[in-house]
Amino acid sequence: MVLVEVIGISVCPPYQGYVVILKEKEGERWLPIFIGAAEAQSISFLLQGLEYARPMTYDLFAAILKEGEIDIRSTTICDLRDNTFFAEVELKIANGEIRRIDARPSDAIALALKSKAPIQVAKKVMDGAAVSNEPVNRSIVEQIAYLHQKLKECVEMEAYEEAAKIRDHIRSLETRLTDTDLPGMGLSPEGEA
Repeated sequence: MVLVEVIGISVCPPYQGYVVILKEKEGERWLPIFIGAAEAQSISFLLQGLEYARPMTYDLFAAILKEGEIDIRSTTICDLRDNTFFAEVELKIANGEIRRIDARPSDAIALALKSKAPIQVAKKVMDGAAVSNEPVNRSIVEQIAYLHQKLKECVEMEAYEEAAKIRDHIRSLETRLTDTDLPGMGLSPEGEA
């Protein structure tokens, strides 16, 4: 397994869809996965440390698991078949038993972020679908990830004018990301299981 971290959410203009970008912790490869708009918003809120006024679905699941004394051990992007990513959430039941539950990658990622559980990708998936260390794309993705962190800081400090400028800059960078910029992103927005 390859440990990864979520470095951001991007817009993919040709499809008007969203992409969650995972980066391996001990390497230079990136794994882009198409997700829906609602899922992108949820993951973005989690990355920024923001909360909705009322619980979201991932909040509900995390609360139910906690009440049932079930720990989320990890989430894994475990397979890629027919341009569809598959994920599993690994749970530890109160009696010590380990269970794996099938999930959409976006749900598994949101749950991992909420519970601060590790996110990993099966080696065969990373080897087959990851984007290598391509300088232009890496630079843009790193800029977006950095700006998302700065945006979070501005919102926390209530510096909303600066936050709006950063948000606009993020959007301008995201429009530069297209399916020709990031090889392996030729999936449709339904490319997630």
